[in-house]
Amino acid sequence: MATAAQVLEASLKRILVQGADAELQADEFSDAIFSMNNYMLDLDAQGVKLGYTVVTSLSDEVTIPLGALRGAIANIAIEISPDYGGDISSGLVRAAESGLKTMQQLGIVLGETAFPSTLPRGSGNYDNSTNSRKYYGCTEEEILSETTGAIGVETGTQDEIDGS
Repeated sequence: MATAAQVLEASLKRILVQGADAELQADEFSDAIFSMNNYMLDLDAQGVKLGYTVVTSLSDEVTIPLGALRGAIANIAIEISPDYGGDISSGLVRAAESGLKTMQQLGIVLGETAFPSTLPRGSGNYDNSTNSRKYYGCTEEEILSETTGAIGVETGTQDEIDGS
């Protein structure tokens, strides 16, 4: 896991605010911590659930999957750039876009499709295994008793008019 200090230092270096030799003080990071919390909680509110917990100090662990760190660093760099007068390069923008896609893939879990009870089982919904689930809620007898024991042509259709 990365610490808040590591993520924020990497973000600040991406916008050329912090040089490799220069160290920023803890009080200089307070606005960056606030912005990082806001950005990550905004992602969570949008449905990108990465397991992020609010950071209060530089030594706190950033609780997101390691695969999401690149995207977090790049997007936080863009987020805090106006506060620090940083430069946003085209490479940083590409990294942020790519990283956001990765964070979305890691953090958005799609639920299983729920079929309505009125969906009939057709030839594409059946296999010869133990899966005999039907998607309609009524019994076969109820369906077959619709019109004289068989499903007939609806009243007023072209086939009925033609006598087919």
